Amino acid sequence: MKFKLNLVIICLLCLNYLKAQSSLIVETDSIRIFDTYISENSKENIFPTIYKNGLLYISLGKYKIYKLYYSDLKSTSKKIKVSNKFYSGSTTVFNNEIYFTGKDFVSSNNQENLVIYKGYLEGYKIKKIKKLPICVNQFSYAHPSISKDGQSMVIVSNENGKNHLLELKRTKDNKWEKGKPIFITQSNFDIINPTFFNNNTIYFSTNSSKGDVKEVTYKRMNDKLVVDEINVEKGDFNIFKITKINGIWQLPQKATVFNSEFDDLGVVFISKNKGYLNTFRYENADNIFFFELK
Repeated sequence: MKFKLNLVIICLLCLNYLKAQSSLIVETDSIRIFDTYISENSKENIFPTIYKNGLLYISLGKYKIYKLYYSDLKSTSKKIKVSNKFYSGSTTVFNNEIYFTGKDFVSSNNQENLVIYKGYLEGYKIKKIKKLPICVNQFSYAHPSISKDGQSMVIVSNENGKNHLLELKRTKDNKWEKGKPIFITQSNFDIINPTFFNNNTIYFSTNSSKGDVKEVTYKRMNDKLVVDEINVEKGDFNIFKITKINGIWQLPQKATVFNSEFDDLGVVFISKNKGYLNTFRYENADNIFFFELK
């Protein structure tokens, strides 16, 4: 009975999202992409996440400052009230818990790092905001994404000197503890907007490329110079998929169906083959579109 009820809820949710979609933009052998209420009525929208019957997302306002909004995909978006610690970066929600990227001024080295904040979303306001204790002053933490069961989270950190996906686990006393890195990129590349498809599959976007070498640094070992790091030219942001097999995260693979010659910033699923794509490819602006895989 519980299974049937959950199935009905999922079907109703998908139906609501489908009704909220607008005109078809493009169709290929593998995907259909549609406008949304958001893309038809505004530009410079990034990092959608599922919330209730709509989306939380970030939009660049008239003062060129990113703000957090909620859209039911049918009417004018509502601005979410949040402290001035808020910074551009993906947000994630589990029940009424919300996690977002924020600024944290570190006076010891006069550096402003990014950290993950936890709050509680009540109506259109985030309350009881606190920094996650796992954040260490000299490093940055950004782009949280929580699993559907609320027991795992993936974030982007530079703790080891290179940007990487880091997995967090919720403990029995409702705290977060660090796991192992899921994927480490070269130091000059960025990783943004990871999202859970399920507990064994994560999508994310990165500007890593096989471009031209910009710089090579060396270090001396045993009186010999050896290559320490190769700095490669950044590319466009592309969406990648990484999967866990037998408890081990594999190497990421490019999710070709979602990528274009422009920046593609992320993807979030509402079902096995439907969801939202964040891309720059239309109208020279970042925006949020509905997709349907074939």
